[in-house]
Amino acid sequence: MQPSFLKIETYHADYLAQAGTAISRLRDNDIGAIILRDVYPKQSLAKLPALLAENAPDFITTTFPAAFCAYFYGVNLNLAERDLAPYFAAEPAFREKLAALDFGGAPAQDRICSLLSQLDQDRPYGAAPGPNPGEHHFFTTLRAHLTGGYIPAHFDNEVVLRPTYKHIAAVCEPDIYSFVLCIDQAEAGGALDVYNITSKEAAADFRNQDGAGKKKGLSDAEHVSIWLEPGEMVILHSSRYLHGVSRVQGDRTRWSMCSFMALARDGTQAYCWG
Repeated sequence: MQPSFLKIETYHADYLAQAGTAISRLRDNDIGAIILRDVYPKQSLAKLPALLAENAPDFITTTFPAAFCAYFYGVNLNLAERDLAPYFAAEPAFREKLAALDFGGAPAQDRICSLLSQLDQDRPYGAAPGPNPGEHHFFTTLRAHLTGGYIPAHFDNEVVLRPTYKHIAAVCEPDIYSFVLCIDQAEAGGALDVYNITSKEAAADFRNQDGAGKKKGLSDAEHVSIWLEPGEMVILHSSRYLHGVSRVQGDRTRWSMCSFMALARDGTQAYCWG
């Protein structure tokens, strides 16, 4: 059932002829989230969890704080060191290995950018540029949430406070949205929880300190849980709505691909980063 506070539109990824204004309406707060079915066929992703668990592609690996029971492939800009030279140096190899990973269709970056463009009046999407010629931010990260893994409730507009966002803040609009592509789902838990709380009214109450400390309680807050099947993707106005990932239950790892997005300052294109 459609939640009262969050309007969600659902589309099939191969039939987007009537969806060309979906992301612009999301940025305008006419809708809060978009769900795409069949970004990749579920059966084509079945082999990936085992390959990713052993890191067969040899991706660069970084970790969330230990309390979150998670790690990811690629370098997340939120947790990168202030000196971004190693970050940009590692990006080309990650991009090449991601392009070679078999999702059962077009390479992930190509497929996702094409879909985002179709949902946004054919506006080009791509990895955010770095400050120097030829540099690019990581287009995405691949995230593994193990048993007990979660992400605390937060707003994505807080990330611009981090020193690593200096260049992103200069080239992008501050209104951030994001996508999550499900590669494999947990046995239980692992849902994207979206709350009827907006950053306009409550940003300071949920500031993320990269730890597991208590924040304002949410037990009575109205929310919706978006639980994706493998091959499905959600696009959320994540700088507006408080959101997090519920604790993973069971032994199966929750694998996902996640990126932040924002319009370029001139509005002609949109940039993504992991």
